[in-house]
Amino acid sequence: MVATGVFLAVVQDVLVTLRNNTVFVLTSAGLDTPKLLRFEVLQGADGVSETVDDDDEANSSKKKQATQPAPPANRITSVELFQPQGSDLLALLLLVDERRLVHYELNLSAETLVLKAARSVPRSATCMTVGHLQLPTGETKYVVIVGQKTGEAVAVPFPDVDRDLKTLLGHTTSMVTHVAVNHDSSLLLTADRDEKLRVSRFPNAAIIESYCLGHAASLTKVACSVVTPELVVSTSMDNTLKLWQMTTGKLLASETLLPGVEVSLEPLDEEASDDSGRQAAKSLINVSLTVCPKTNIVAVLVNYQHVRLFEIVADTLKDLEISNEDVQTLLADEPCELLFTENGVLAVSYKKDPYLQLFSVSKESKRLSPVITASAAFNDFRDVAATIELVDEEEKALDVLEDGLKKKKARTGEWNKKVGGS
Repeated sequence: MVATGVFLAVVQDVLVTLRNNTVFVLTSAGLDTPKLLRFEVLQGADGVSETVDDDDEANSSKKKQATQPAPPANRITSVELFQPQGSDLLALLLLVDERRLVHYELNLSAETLVLKAARSVPRSATCMTVGHLQLPTGETKYVVIVGQKTGEAVAVPFPDVDRDLKTLLGHTTSMVTHVAVNHDSSLLLTADRDEKLRVSRFPNAAIIESYCLGHAASLTKVACSVVTPELVVSTSMDNTLKLWQMTTGKLLASETLLPGVEVSLEPLDEEASDDSGRQAAKSLINVSLTVCPKTNIVAVLVNYQHVRLFEIVADTLKDLEISNEDVQTLLADEPCELLFTENGVLAVSYKKDPYLQLFSVSKESKRLSPVITASAAFNDFRDVAATIELVDEEEKALDVLEDGLKKKKARTGEWNKKVGGS
C-alpha cells in the first residue's frame, strides 16, 4: 500500500508488523500463546545519514544551500523478512526514503534486533524483493533486488550489502512498479507503468523468458503462486486482476476488481463536477495483493475500502463470493495491508483498532472468520499501537506516484510487435 506507515511481513510462524519506525514481532503468531517483541528502528546513526547545516553555515552561499540534501524523513516504503538457509536468525530489510537499504538481524532467542548494515541505493527506488542462488557447492547465496523509477532493477549482494550494485535489467525508462521472484528464484518478474510484466531469467536477467501483455494501464502489484508455480497474478490501474502463465506470457483469466466502477485513465480534472472515473483509477494505485501458499487463494485489498478473494483453479480465477457480512467485518477499521501466512491464515493490518487481525478463509463454506487473538501478546501490541500516531502522507504520495505513472506511456501494441519480432 502507499505511505501508510504500516507494513506486514511473515516467515513461518513469525509475524512482523511495522507502524512508523516501531517494529512488533509476534512469535508463534498462529498459536494460542504468541510472544510479543518490540523494537525501534532508524534511530541514531542508522536513522540520520545526512544533516542540514546550521543558520550560520547555511548563509555562507546560496549555491551551497542549493546543493545541501534535505534531512532524511526516514519514511519506510518497502519491507522484506526472510530466514537465510541454515541460520537461526531472520533478516529484516527496510527500503527507506526511496534511497537507502537498511539491514537488521532479528534474533528471536536473544530477543534482539541489531543493525547490521545500511547503504544508499539509486534514488527513487520503488520496490524490492529477495532472490537466491544455489551454488554448485550446495551453498545458497541471497540477493536483494531493487526496482527503480528509472526503469532499472539492480541487485544488492546479501549479507554484504556494501558491495557494488549490479544492474540486472532496464525497462526502457518505464518506471518499475513492483518486483517478484518465482518459488525457486529462477525467474525475475518486473512490472512497469507501461502495461507490461516482464519475465526474465535470474540471475541472467538479460535473457527474457516472456512478456505478459494485456493490461490497459500501469501495473501495480504481482504475486507468484507456490501451489501452481508456473502461474502469476497481477493487478493494474485498469481495474483488473489477471492470471498469467509466466514462461509463455499467456493470459489465462481476468477478473474485475471493483465491479460496476467505470475507470478513466485521462488526467484528473480538478474543476470537473464529476471526475469519479479518474478518482477510481487513482484509488487502484493503492493495492495489496497476496496468494496463499497453501490453498492458492488470491486476496486483493484496494484503497482500504474493497477486498476481493479468488481461488486459482486449474487455469482460471474463481470468485469465492464471501458473504458481505464477513467482508464488512474485515473492512471495518481501515485495513492497510494483507498477507497470507504459510499455514493459510490471512493477516490484516489496520490503521485503527484492532491494528492487526487474523482470519481463516474457507472455500467450502465461503466464510471469512476472525481468528481469536485475545492473548496477552496481542493485547499488549494493541495497547502500544494505540499510542502511535501514523504519519499521514498518503495523499501526497499518491499524487506523486500517479504523476509518475502517467508519463512516457508506451503502447501495448508496440510491445506486441517487439515480442513478435524477437
